[in-house]
Parts: sequence; C-alpha cells; structure tokens
Amino acid sequence: MRPAMILLLSMTGLWAQAPEGAPSKPLRERLLERALKGDAEAQFDLGKNYEAGRMGLRRDLTEAEHWYRLAAEQGDPFAQASLAILYQYGKGVKPDLVQACMWYTLAVDRTKGGDRESIMEMLDALNEQLTDSQRGEARRLAREWKPKSTK
Repeated sequence: MRPAMILLLSMTGLWAQAPEGAPSKPLRERLLERALKGDAEAQFDLGKNYEAGRMGLRRDLTEAEHWYRLAAEQGDPFAQASLAILYQYGKGVKPDLVQACMWYTLAVDRTKGGDRESIMEMLDALNEQLTDSQRGEARRLAREWKPKSTK
C-alpha cells in the first residue's frame, strides 16, 4: 500500500480500532479490509466513494482511479465503465479516448439489460469522436485484455 494511502486512511478513520466490546467494525473499515484483500466489489465501492467524497472520505479522483483500476483489472464491469469515464473526461487521469473506448468495450461485454444499454450509449457517443485507427487500437486492446487474479 502506498504511504500516502496509509496516512489518508488513518486520518479518515478507516483504520480506527473499534472499542473493545463493540459489536462490529464501521462500514468504511469493513469496506477497506475487503478491498485490500482483493474484493473487486469493495474496490469499486471504495472508488465510488472517493470519486463522490462520501462515507467521510474526501473527494480524491486519483484514489478513485486507483480503486476502480484494481476492480476493473479483475473484470468488474461497473469499475471498467467508471474507469472509462475517468479516461474519457480526464478526471484524475490524463484524457485517453483509446483507453476509455477499451474499458467501455470490456464493460459492455460483461453486462446485460439496462446496464449494458447505458454503457453502450456512452461507447457509441465516444466512438463518434475517434478515428478508425483509434477504434481499431481500442478493439485490439480489449481483445488482448485478460483479467488479473488477486491470488
């Protein structure tokens, strides 16, 4: 874990010890523990909370990107779509439309119904901004992408 992250988490109370006899740990602490163990859903949730500045966390797009990426690399489609949005609009990262297209493409392939339709709309709108070469590169990256295991 990055030193800045440890400092931030200790300052925000994510690592605060529960008083002896307390029934359970605070939600933030449980979420962080799951995220640190590689739980993609918890990583995505932590990313959302950093992006929005919720759960007592300050808004931090760099941290949001970090947690989204960990979940996206494991194949979480909602983290993939969220990471695509960050790349598309340069939120906490350098704008990169090819990366955005790749992540949207991966997310579309892993969702169904209304979620898939919403992500597909974002992908279609982005594709209008890309050259044929950029679209081809994004498709190649998506084909070659493999999920990472946390084990």
